[in-house]
Amino acid sequence: MLDGREQERFLRLWADAQPAVAAFVHAVVRDPASAKDVLQETALTLFRRFGDYDGGRPFLAWALGVAKLQVLGFRRDEARSLVTFDSELFDRFTEAWAEQAPSASRHSLALEICLDRMAARPRQLLRWRYQDDLKSEEIARRLGTKGPAVRVTLQRLREQLRECVERQLRTQGRAG
Repeated sequence: MLDGREQERFLRLWADAQPAVAAFVHAVVRDPASAKDVLQETALTLFRRFGDYDGGRPFLAWALGVAKLQVLGFRRDEARSLVTFDSELFDRFTEAWAEQAPSASRHSLALEICLDRMAARPRQLLRWRYQDDLKSEEIARRLGTKGPAVRVTLQRLREQLRECVERQLRTQGRAG
C-alpha cells in the first residue's frame, strides 16, 4: 500500500496525465460507457501498480501503456466489437497519441477555460450539439427558432471558442 506522500505524488501525476489518457481511450473505445469503464480500470491499475513505476520515465507514457493493455483486454472481452485494430497499427496509434498528448492537453485546458467563461445559453447550445449530439433542427425546435439560425449561431460560437483557445495558448506559452 502506498504511503500518503506516494499517494499524493500519484494523484498529481494522474491529474496531469488523465485528460490525455481519457482522450486516447475515448478515441479507441467508441462506446462512451465502455470507455469510462476502461478509463476507471486504467486508473485503478495505475494506482495499484504505482510502486512499479520508474520515475525516470514519463508518467504519461507509462499511463498510456497501461491504458493500451486495458483497451486490448476490453477488446478481447468484447470480441463481437465491429471495430478491430491490427496490433502493429494499434502500437503506432498509441505512440502517435503519446507524442500529441501534451499539446492536446494544453488545448483541452484552454477550451475548458473558454467554455467556463461563456454565458449559460451559448454553453447550453454547445452542450446540446456536441455532448448530447443533437442536430440543428432539434436544437431549433427546443429554442423555438429555425435550423439555419442555429447553424449560424453555432458557427459563430465555434469561431469565438477558436479565438479564445488561441489567446489562452499564447498566454500559457508566455507563462510557461
